[in-house]
Amino acid sequence: MILSIFVAVFLLICSYTDIKNKEIHLKVLLPFFLTGVIIAAVSGRDAVIGALTGTVAGIALLLLSFITRGAIGEGDGLVLVVTGVYLGFFGNLRLLVSSLFLSALFSVGAMIIKGWKKERELPFVPFLLAAFLIIRICDISCI
Repeated sequence: MILSIFVAVFLLICSYTDIKNKEIHLKVLLPFFLTGVIIAAVSGRDAVIGALTGTVAGIALLLLSFITRGAIGEGDGLVLVVTGVYLGFFGNLRLLVSSLFLSALFSVGAMIIKGWKKERELPFVPFLLAAFLIIRICDISCI
């Protein structure tokens, strides 16, 4: 539960800066990343393996950012590297897929209702936050 609150606070801070400035600050990423690494290290071998494999989705997004020359934000990949340390491979993959679904749903709705063009840029981290909260609420209430 404590780690979930920690991840939610991290995503909330990053969502704010992503919406306001279209950027993710290293001064936010680094302390949360290092704290996650320390927690994994003191929690044992399985936690360390989970933290390492959890970063895969974020690293993949960073590669896509490089390949697309920034069409996908570098900060989004870095945020997923940090969440991966806490959530592990499958948890982070679930977060990524859920947030992609939410952002697609929102985008289609905005194109239909507001007439937005498909080229319009949206901050992605708020969708990570929304997906994380939905996943956590469903995990708690759907047991």
